[in-house]
Amino acid sequence: MHQYDSSPWQAAAACADLSPSVVFSRRGKEAAPALRACAACPVRRECETAVAPAESWFDGVCAGRLWRNGRPVKPRRRRGEPAPADAAAEPTAGTALAALTDHAALDAAGAALAGGDRG
Repeated sequence: MHQYDSSPWQAAAACADLSPSVVFSRRGKEAAPALRACAACPVRRECETAVAPAESWFDGVCAGRLWRNGRPVKPRRRRGEPAPADAAAEPTAGTALAALTDHAALDAAGAALAGGDRG
């Protein structure tokens, strides 16, 4: 019987001792131990390069993210949990709507389109 020979980076992976059912889980709750292990893993980059989750349609945990069909799964927030820090920088439908209802901005845009802003 042929035994799988792991690469040196795989032996150093923080998830090396976890069950494959945890590492290759498609659900966040079951994958949580692998996601926690990835947070402090010394070989995250090597893992992502070797697995190439987007190209291989990977399912499971790789490089600190949960992947499903080669796409990163956005973590679900529980009620009352604050939004991630980077989400605050992304425009939302509410901020886009507020920008569209800003009459001064609309007037300036209309004037520019009508040629009134040709200085």
